[in-house]
This record gives sequence, C-alpha cells and structure tokens, in this order.
Amino acid sequence: MPTFLALVAITVLPILVTLGISLFYVDLTMPGMTRFAGLENYFELFQDSRFLNSLTVTAKLIFIPVALQIVIGLLLAMVLKEKLPGTGWMRMAFLLPAVIPPAVSGLVWKLFIVPGAGGLSYLGHVIGVDLSLDLLSMPGSALTLVIVTSVWVGTPFVALLMLSALESLGEEQYEAARIDGASWFQAHWHISLPEIRPVILTVAVFRILEALAIFPIIFVLTGGGPAGATEPINYYAYVNGFEYLRVDYAATIIFFFFVVMMGICSPFLINIARRESSEEAR
Repeated sequence: MPTFLALVAITVLPILVTLGISLFYVDLTMPGMTRFAGLENYFELFQDSRFLNSLTVTAKLIFIPVALQIVIGLLLAMVLKEKLPGTGWMRMAFLLPAVIPPAVSGLVWKLFIVPGAGGLSYLGHVIGVDLSLDLLSMPGSALTLVIVTSVWVGTPFVALLMLSALESLGEEQYEAARIDGASWFQAHWHISLPEIRPVILTVAVFRILEALAIFPIIFVLTGGGPAGATEPINYYAYVNGFEYLRVDYAATIIFFFFVVMMGICSPFLINIARRESSEEAR
C-alpha cells in the first residue's frame, strides 16, 4: 500500500492536477481573473495554427527517429552478436551518446555545424566540398538535424537491448539454419526477428515515450525555430506556460498530448500483455 500510494502521488496526482488547471482560465499576468472555463481551452486548441503545426512536428520527431533507432539498433546488435574483432571496444563506444546529457548532445551538434568553424565545415574542406551552410536557418535542414541528433542519442540504448535479447537465444537454431543452407540474413529474418519481437515492441514503446525527452536538445539546438519547424507540443506548452504565462493553456496542451500518447502506446502494451499471457498459458 505505501508503494501504491507513492506511485499514485508521482503519476496519477500530477495528471489530475494538470487536468484540473486546464479546465480553468488562469493567466499569471492577471491573477485575480481566474475563472472556470470548462472545455474552452480544448476548443481553442483546434483553432490554433501553431498548435496544429506542433502536432505535425511532434509526429515527425517521434515516429521517424524511433523507426530509425530500431532499424539501425537492430542491425548493430546483429553485427555485434557475431563477436568480430574490435566489437568489444565498439560496445563501449556506442554507450557514449547514451550517457551524455541531452542538452550537451544538442550543444555538441550545434558546435559541429557552426558555419565556417565547426567540424562539418572542416570535413568539407578536407574532401574539397563547401559545407559551410547555416543548417539551422532552414526549416527542412533544422528538422533533419534534430532527427539526426535524436537518432544519435537513442540508437546505442536500442542496440544494447537488442543485443541482450539476441544473446539470450540459443545457438542451436542458428547452427541448424546454417546446416540447411540459410544465409546470415535469412537466419536472422526467420529466427532472430520472430524470437525477439516482444522486445522490439517493448523498446518501441519506451522510445516513443522517451522521444519527448528531446526537449533539451531542441532548447539548445534550435529553440523551436526557424518559424516553428522544430517546435513539438511539449516545447509549445513550455512557451505558453513560461513565456506567455498562460498556465491553463499549457496544461491543456500537455493533458491533450498525454491522452494522444496513451492512445498511441496502448496497442503496443496490449499486444505485449497478450503475448505474455499466452506464453504463461503454455
């Protein structure tokens, strides 16, 4: 019971408080004007073009990086499983982006692409190509850079989880597949992927939720710009709450996004629960 109450206090209670705030009109610039608003703030969401843009940006910053992290992480795990020469130190090297704080990761990439002075310009000079472009001033390249940074940060974590799952599989299946003439790719396609499918689904859920932690990267790297091209929902909520001082609207954005994320993750969680139940039944 104490553990249950602690979990309620740190999870359910903040959600309920956020919902409660979203149902009122609360403007910190006019503290005496607080009143019950009902669903007015929620109706305002769908008339706010900046919010609708943040929905699109959020979808891009969640699904594209997560898909790339899973694909790249799975391929890296398959290669590392072979225990080729040098894979020992490579495992340690892959951990570095995962242990660097997100804000520092954003700063590293920002310094890397400084026009005329960063590492990208230096690489361009080495190969004889002019790469001294201001990538953060263009909407498409700024969003791409945020996605690349997110993939760089999250892929090592995914690769390690996939590697752990692959190493838990018995070698007998792979040896039988090789005897039957299966190639390396065929063995992983017909053995590895079906066996670690629950792990892939679990990792996908965690990475979708963890994608929201991209806020520090955006704060340091782009500040939501240019022209809102890299402004996801949580960053827009931050702007409303701490710059415009519209706490009620910020709470509305966050609670609406919470409901959307639960809707996205629920099918994954239900699938995982069903697989575990069927395995226990066996």
